[in-house]
Amino acid sequence: MAVLNSTVLERAWLSGSNDFQQRIPNPSITAYANVIENLFAPMNNDLFNEFCGLLNGLNATYVDIKRFDNPLRSLKKPAQSWGNSERHVAVKYLKAHAGRFDDETLLKVERPEFVEWFYSVGEPRRYEFSWSRQEIARAFAADGYGYEDLLSATITQMLSTANYDEMQIMIQMFAEADNRWNGLYRYNLSAAPTSEATGKELLTGIRAVAGRMAFPTTLYNHIDVPVFESPETLILWITPEVRANLDVQTLSAVFQLDFANIQYRIITIPEFPIPDVYAALTSEDFIYYRDFMTGLEPPFYNPGNRTMKYYYWANALIGVNPAANCVLFTTDDATVIPTITMTPSGIEFDPDSGNIEIGGTLDTHIYLRGSLSADIGSTGTIGLEPDAALYELSAVDSDSNPVQLKSTTYVDAYGILHCQKTGIEAGTVITITATSEWVNPSGETTTYTDTFTATVV
Repeated sequence: MAVLNSTVLERAWLSGSNDFQQRIPNPSITAYANVIENLFAPMNNDLFNEFCGLLNGLNATYVDIKRFDNPLRSLKKPAQSWGNSERHVAVKYLKAHAGRFDDETLLKVERPEFVEWFYSVGEPRRYEFSWSRQEIARAFAADGYGYEDLLSATITQMLSTANYDEMQIMIQMFAEADNRWNGLYRYNLSAAPTSEATGKELLTGIRAVAGRMAFPTTLYNHIDVPVFESPETLILWITPEVRANLDVQTLSAVFQLDFANIQYRIITIPEFPIPDVYAALTSEDFIYYRDFMTGLEPPFYNPGNRTMKYYYWANALIGVNPAANCVLFTTDDATVIPTITMTPSGIEFDPDSGNIEIGGTLDTHIYLRGSLSADIGSTGTIGLEPDAALYELSAVDSDSNPVQLKSTTYVDAYGILHCQKTGIEAGTVITITATSEWVNPSGETTTYTDTFTATVV
């Protein structure tokens, strides 16, 4: 016949010693949960030895000590102890100019352009505890075994707490950047990477984005300075669940690959502070953290209550690097990059004059005309690059008879018409025909032409 646990407890209680019955509540009049709680409590109040009546002693005291270190500490910059702010400067790319043998801009001032941002000391945190040797020593034997370990464990746990908070603060920088910069770049995933197919989708996206980051771009950072990365400077941030799914569901099915085959440094974090984000690919300096006068302070002894006060201070320069790349892999909508669509209508001459002197020059000012889908400050005309057009020249005299032009009458690579010094008379009309091709990488190539005439004077 089955016997209930409560029945077993009642019989055990009735069979127990007087000391046992005093320590453990009577199961027949006390709730079952209360009996179990007292029965399995540490030492369950078994203070006296039932055989001799003496006080039971402790065999030993063992203190668990395990320190947690911030897994992101390798990203921190060297600590500093002076100053308040740091200035960081990025240099913008320079504008290319056409090379000309008759260039006269030596004394023209060409100022380089810069972008600057700052980090300042902040985020002060203090951790503290009081330690009373007078009181705590009473819990240990005369040899003090375990006392020093308990103090060491308490200090270690204070450091673990600071390191854990530091890790969470650094991870929170993803959310701070997302809020302050109107959203980080998002790469859309069709679903969470929980299967082989969705895992391959994530790995494909990571590799594609990393490939694009190898070239200077402003797609993934937040200043107008193009930056680029190499596999050595990239960090793949990932959660334990996603890493496990990729390792088991995806990589193991592809020629027995594992994470050692991924070229980027991998950092596993508990979770992202942004919903529906499963991985991130960033520059190694995306999160900027530098300790400032961080560490244990000398303990303070208070003779009034005979306690020692221990302090740990954490100060830092903390922020996000706007020049660094960052891409989030998420099921949110992908980031849409505005596209400027240029629709050319043709090329057109706009010369300084309709006349050219014998042996002189005339700037033909050839432009590409069209429309733009976005306002980028254009006036509707864009000057053609050197050698962007082919020129054909012909001439007739004042009686409309053909004139044979010498090789010294030509249009150079910059659209400048040069007239020969001899063998040509005033009144000769030179006809210049320019031909250029618009190569559209997303469509057809179109040929445009324009013609104008210049009269020799």
